[in-house]
Amino acid sequence: MLSGAIVLNKPAGGGSATLTYLGQKANDPHVMAVVSITQQLNYIGGTSTQRHRDFTPLATMIGDFIGFAVRADSPLTSGKDLLDRLKKDPSGLSAGITAIGGNNHIALVMAARSAGIDTRKLKTPVFQSSGDSVTALLGGHIDLHIGSVGPLAKQLEGGRIRILAVSSDQRLAGPLASVPTWKEQGIAGTFNTWRGLWGPKGISADQVAFWDDVLERVSRDPLWKENLELNLWESDYRNSRDTLRYLDALQVELRDVLKELGLARKLD
Repeated sequence: MLSGAIVLNKPAGGGSATLTYLGQKANDPHVMAVVSITQQLNYIGGTSTQRHRDFTPLATMIGDFIGFAVRADSPLTSGKDLLDRLKKDPSGLSAGITAIGGNNHIALVMAARSAGIDTRKLKTPVFQSSGDSVTALLGGHIDLHIGSVGPLAKQLEGGRIRILAVSSDQRLAGPLASVPTWKEQGIAGTFNTWRGLWGPKGISADQVAFWDDVLERVSRDPLWKENLELNLWESDYRNSRDTLRYLDALQVELRDVLKELGLARKLD
């Protein structure tokens, strides 16, 4: 797909080290960073000073959606059941997440606020990883796990969990085809943990057009599609122009949600 590419791992700060490195490469069209919605949340929450407009958004490539899972023997059998319980008592159920103000937390908040639930009262114990949260769910220590659908597929197929809803706009494929979306259940809970690519600030229009062409072809490559299917990801390609528009609109939506929770630090 991108033969000859050199991959540099920059772990630290939820992607902030990657963006710091990218920020040092202004005008260089040969460098790009793999990013996700986490970078937007970090900026709004004040843990990062770098936003998408400080770079050149080149593409979104992957749609990674969120599942709301309970144990197979849970009395909750649908997303409606879950939200009805939370309406009666927003803190009456414990929902495992991996970070306050993170992807999974925001997915819960967006579904709950659509149903008129007081989102500040939600009980959301934080785990080091989604795997730890799933383990707690299976052990009966929490009522609900919220996380990416890919790692939940084996638990679902093994009959150990039930997924009440997914945050995609349409039903997902494969083992998740029978799981309803929030939208089907009358809830505005669509939420996409998008993943994509940003380039440095200052690259030219011709250079952006080059990457538009390359990345569009990657999005159609059979090997790329095979990897999406393997990870239960959805194809979510947008070119540079559409990515910028998408991120601008999403930034406003995420800012409003985090502001409601008292977690927004950057309001520009």
